[in-house]
Amino acid sequence: MDFQTIVHDGFFNNPDKVRDWALTLDYKHPDGTYPGIRTRCTKFLHKKFFEATASKLVSLWGNYKREDWDLQLQFQKIKRFSDNPEMNVGWIHQDVQVKAAAVIYLDPDPDLDHGTSHYMKNSKFDTHTDYPHGKEVYDNVLGAKQSRDPEDLRRYLENVQYHNARFDSILEVKNVYNRIIAYDGAQWHGQTAFHMDNDDDFRLTMVAFITDISHSGTKRFSLKSRYI
Repeated sequence: MDFQTIVHDGFFNNPDKVRDWALTLDYKHPDGTYPGIRTRCTKFLHKKFFEATASKLVSLWGNYKREDWDLQLQFQKIKRFSDNPEMNVGWIHQDVQVKAAAVIYLDPDPDLDHGTSHYMKNSKFDTHTDYPHGKEVYDNVLGAKQSRDPEDLRRYLENVQYHNARFDSILEVKNVYNRIIAYDGAQWHGQTAFHMDNDDDFRLTMVAFITDISHSGTKRFSLKSRYI
């Protein structure tokens, strides 16, 4: 893997302001398979904020120029799938379509267990594994449909338990307000948990995906920014 895992506290200078803005935005799930809903990329919503945040993110890995990196920055809300805590866990996966990724936690009084865990394959892992209920239920629950039908959720739970049993946890990063975890896209990872007390609560984060890097630069950015 090309990118080391980095955990840094105090990412935004004013996280309350960032959170307040995030709560005013529109969230949708137009495509892809992931839990919850996301905003548009912030470069279309607030160009100065996007560039300042992108530059700060790039600086975590050191000697790169912001203009050499293509990336997406979006806010994401995740609600519980059901009142069964076993259901509300992440599907362990890689972000194989990107170079690197990051999550910034934006809940001021979070459940610490609503963070991110990293994993390695264990002896049960098999790339040709046949899941108990096939891929369709995965798409129904995590795709644009966002199904919460009890039968879909029951089958999804059996699938996620079957899948996640093929990995061992090697790192758990707690959900701490304004903390960032950044990691290589090839790193196996998942949300440790997102069980809430009710259907209205949600986990708020900013997610970043580094989609392309043209070449290394020579300037090291400072982690400070007067904009964010």
